[in-house]
Amino acid sequence: MSRDDRAYFQVRAEAELKMAQAAQNPEASRAHYTLAGHYLDRAFGGTEGRPPLMTQIRTKLQRFRY
Repeated sequence: MSRDDRAYFQVRAEAELKMAQAAQNPEASRAHYTLAGHYLDRAFGGTEGRPPLMTQIRTKLQRFRY
């Protein structure tokens, strides 16, 4: 994947995390966090086609929750 693609997915993940934090509805918040996870998976997934471990995704998500 190109650097531009990775950057795009990272920016989208950050936007989804911000929307999740701003959402008034818990279901909407959950949906945004789910989308953020998918974008992070694309941005930081392994180069061998394997998805990152869930612990890696959680670590990256924690950085944006506070």
